[in-house]
Amino acid sequence: MAGVPLFFEERSIEDNVERVRIVAVAARVFRNGYIYTVDSRQTVAEAVAVGKDGNILFVGDNAAAEALCTEDTVVTDLAGKLVLPGFSDNHTHAGESAAKFTGIYLGEVKTVPEYLEIIRAFAMDKTNAQATFVTGSNWEQAVFREYNLQTYGISPALDLGPSRFLLDEALRGTFLENVPVKLYSSDLHCAWYNSAAIELARGKGFDIDGGITENKGSDIITRIPGDFSGEYHGVDFSEYRSNPWGVFREEAIYRYMDDYMPQMSVEAKRRQAERGMQGFIREMHSYGVTLLQDILITPLNNNPHVDYLYKALKTGREQMLWRVSLFGDVNDPDMTVQKFREVQRQYSGVEEFKFFSIKIFADAIQKGMYVMEPYADEPDNPANIGCLYNNVPREKLKQFIWTMHRENIPIHIHAMGDRAVKECLDALEEAWAKYGEKDIKHTITHLLLIRPEDIRRMKKLKVVASINSYWHYKEPFYYEEIFVPVLGPKRAESSFPSSSFFVEGVLTCIAADGVISEKPAPLWGIEIAVTRNMPGATNSKRLHNPGQRISRHQAIEMCTINGARALGLDGVTGSLEVGKRADMVILNKNILTIEANEIHAVEVLETISKGRTLYISANWQAELERSNRQGPFTDLNGGYPDGIA
Repeated sequence: MAGVPLFFEERSIEDNVERVRIVAVAARVFRNGYIYTVDSRQTVAEAVAVGKDGNILFVGDNAAAEALCTEDTVVTDLAGKLVLPGFSDNHTHAGESAAKFTGIYLGEVKTVPEYLEIIRAFAMDKTNAQATFVTGSNWEQAVFREYNLQTYGISPALDLGPSRFLLDEALRGTFLENVPVKLYSSDLHCAWYNSAAIELARGKGFDIDGGITENKGSDIITRIPGDFSGEYHGVDFSEYRSNPWGVFREEAIYRYMDDYMPQMSVEAKRRQAERGMQGFIREMHSYGVTLLQDILITPLNNNPHVDYLYKALKTGREQMLWRVSLFGDVNDPDMTVQKFREVQRQYSGVEEFKFFSIKIFADAIQKGMYVMEPYADEPDNPANIGCLYNNVPREKLKQFIWTMHRENIPIHIHAMGDRAVKECLDALEEAWAKYGEKDIKHTITHLLLIRPEDIRRMKKLKVVASINSYWHYKEPFYYEEIFVPVLGPKRAESSFPSSSFFVEGVLTCIAADGVISEKPAPLWGIEIAVTRNMPGATNSKRLHNPGQRISRHQAIEMCTINGARALGLDGVTGSLEVGKRADMVILNKNILTIEANEIHAVEVLETISKGRTLYISANWQAELERSNRQGPFTDLNGGYPDGIA
């Protein structure tokens, strides 16, 4: 335990025996562990006792914890294993993440032939033969820049993404040949459609009456270049010049396409949401996550998983602390407030579930970011700085932020560019002047670029920094291929600050952003925050902005107590303290002492929420059974400690 503060509760066995008689007895006791509580003193204890209500009765030494045991108490001998508070994720997309369990998931491969193999295998599977609309996700935009250059001779600068006809070719001769297919990119800001989908919407949602729908800001329909020719994928491209290429970006997805896709029945949506969410929750539990905020990026009626979660948590079928951020309409703040109040009432009465905040976009991604200095491709063009999301006027954004602050509704703002961040903070500063200083956990997430003075303003305005440490290294297919060309080397190298938020005292928490991160497991986020390097790296090839490294304790705080505090739940979870929920994770190695580049590979042995085991690894289960280290207290100890009757 060298280098880590060590404190124990100063309470005698006799004192604890008296507490048993007066208060309660332990349903579960975990002893002989390295229990890092993440309380204000960074306490490390040997044991923790959990009451029948699922809350923590005691944290301290083994002897005092055993004084709370009866014959019914289940005792686990940790044999020195590390115990932390359950992990939190401040910003994930549950519905989109759940789709990997019901649709086409491309996130585990990184080449076009592998993408096509997965797509075709899904389309050949008889269990999918009756599908009327298929979705999926996680192709990488950068992969297709090189593919398009090599296959069609198209410059990467056009950034067209994958072709509809490539997807058609993969589906040809399968059950899904004529079925509309929509596949999100890994960042969820683009969608790749096949021709069956595009032709359903063309003439209705876009290109109406034979015209060509103009792109608006970052809302883009990629198109086949007007001078392009050649036969590929069994299609003569010259016959389709100026027609959609296959990728729709940002709001073009929802504005031009989604309303014209086949609609599933309510019952089919329910079954799909249930199957997907069960898979997603199992995955989160295997990562040690016991608290998350589900960020909706489409209207509530497009998110049937919300109903499933609410009912499952209400009945106890699922167990997790779940908060939701409702997608807001910047152009109609009053309607957004009304809708938020309605859903809070509709989904009330469940401790584990609550609509907490409103999600908005201040800008987009890549060249859709709103930045202070022009992009690298036209550095002398002062207009080459992007814009607010959907070109919304500054006054509209301000009015929306003022209204949410007035109504005491936390805002969760996507802001990548430094000018977007500044605009949001300007609006919040004015909101404070108009409606008073409030600590209601307004949050800015992503924060790829931010000025030092605006970090200080975040502290002053009590704005939470929800950072994606999972991205804080020179990520393949993004850093060299996208970041550097868009931002230029100097600005790219200084991107994604972390330690600066801690230095200035900004409440900082971790955000996986769901399927957008390669593996949304907090241990990955912790390692990258500490190393600023690719998980497991032994060299500096992927090292990024190392001056922004944070300590292991800070990284753990981001996904425990800080995550709870950012959602107003630090009084009930986030640290292992008496009276709080017994939300805990047991790890097979001590991430405070092992080599930093090994943290991502540490095994989650057990995840516990409100005293209930939600996940246990096969290795841990076998070890406990083999060594007889878990069971009723009397079986493990041969009787009670002195003084317990």
